[in-house]
Amino acid sequence: MKNNPITILKRSFSKIGFLFLFLGLVQGVTAQHNLTMYNMSTLPQRIKANPALLCDAKVVNGMPFLSSIHLLMLNDGFKAKEGMTVNSNNQLEIDVLKIYNSLKDENRLRLDFTYDPLFFGWTRNKNFFNLGLGVNLRTQLTYPKDFMGLFVIGNGGQNFNRDLDLGLKYDLMMYSDISAGWSRSMLKNDKLRLGVRASWLKGIGNINTERSDITFKTSSEDFHYTVKTDVKLNTSGIPTFEEDSGQVKTTLVFNPFGNRNNGIAMSFGGTYKVLDNLDISASIIDVGFIGWKENVKNFTVKNTGQSVEFYGIDIKKFFKDSVDFEKALEEAIDSLEAKFPSDETEKSYRTTLPASFYLGGNFWFHPRHNIGLLFFGNYYQKKFNPAITLSYNGTLNRFFGVSASYSIVNGSFFNAGLGATINLGAFQLYFVADNAVGIITSRTANTVDFRFGINFTNRREIKKVNKVKQTPNGNQIPDSRQL
Repeated sequence: MKNNPITILKRSFSKIGFLFLFLGLVQGVTAQHNLTMYNMSTLPQRIKANPALLCDAKVVNGMPFLSSIHLLMLNDGFKAKEGMTVNSNNQLEIDVLKIYNSLKDENRLRLDFTYDPLFFGWTRNKNFFNLGLGVNLRTQLTYPKDFMGLFVIGNGGQNFNRDLDLGLKYDLMMYSDISAGWSRSMLKNDKLRLGVRASWLKGIGNINTERSDITFKTSSEDFHYTVKTDVKLNTSGIPTFEEDSGQVKTTLVFNPFGNRNNGIAMSFGGTYKVLDNLDISASIIDVGFIGWKENVKNFTVKNTGQSVEFYGIDIKKFFKDSVDFEKALEEAIDSLEAKFPSDETEKSYRTTLPASFYLGGNFWFHPRHNIGLLFFGNYYQKKFNPAITLSYNGTLNRFFGVSASYSIVNGSFFNAGLGATINLGAFQLYFVADNAVGIITSRTANTVDFRFGINFTNRREIKKVNKVKQTPNGNQIPDSRQL
């Protein structure tokens, strides 16, 4: 069996696609945000959002293999509460029509996972150096409302004799990175600090939907189907499928460090002290690319832009109560595969990383407490994704640091974030969530973004607080203390 976009869809949709639908239904889940972490001055990992930001320790070491684990889930199409209820018999009921009506013209389900097994940082004079090793997985399923409508409503009713957009897009990128960063204080009184981070990337696996323009129409005359396609799919390091005597054999070559999928990424940042109690900062993160050369496959559907008419698919099979959905789907895709053959090549290609930017300001109303305002933007798949965050950030004492945030992100106005660091000597445990409420009440959430890990922080400096000390003769003098 020759591999092509239809074959890949058939082998992966029921496993990957339904996983995303499951996340959307039960979790109500875009690239990295780090909106709360950005202003946590007690947390070394905030340097990932701005290479110029420092923490309160001069020497930091992430615990090997537990330095940082970051998970982000996003669903901008619907919330679970919009189509899921529990009846009087404590049974779950799903109203697919209500879910369909809540969708936008184009919707996304996204899952990002970042694992940093190693991280080191140290200060020397006015400089701060850092090294890190990470593994990243970024996946996104983009689906049009019409795609869901075909399964919910069918090809009759309001979908009859209308061009339906079935341009489903799936992208996956898995890569490792080795990074080195440097920042330095400049100008009088160290008002300005600039930082840079360079990363060497090694691609592990990729699915890149370069284009996916598919229209589907049911004729009003004799009910035949007309489909027009323009599809190109690139893959690297993805399993290939071969059928032998009725058995499907899978071949996968996994070589995360010895392959030829190389790339680079650059990050830049800066901070500036406008007044003694007012700071501003800005950064641009992950401007880079990966060139995919290992185990590459390119699939382009033939007859691009031409309309193909056929009967062959019984849409009604999908809506019978006793239907075997996977069997019906496979029969439908087999028919499409026969009608839409593809050309297969092995040409290298390049994908870019979803770059992000941050622009923030902090007002210090106390030496250890501030209010922060942060603007975030991310550009991915020709779509701009903005966010804004207001936060309180404080160092309570030598043991506890805390941040509380409110964010408008992903079209949602109900994102309450929380971050905390707990220090017992050099040992530090931390947890950060941009939508802490969403973790608990996931049916009402569109975004879940949290990070946790363990560090060892040494030579910490907590800002001094000037208190008034009473002398034996009744006079008052300043008393500087450091917690």
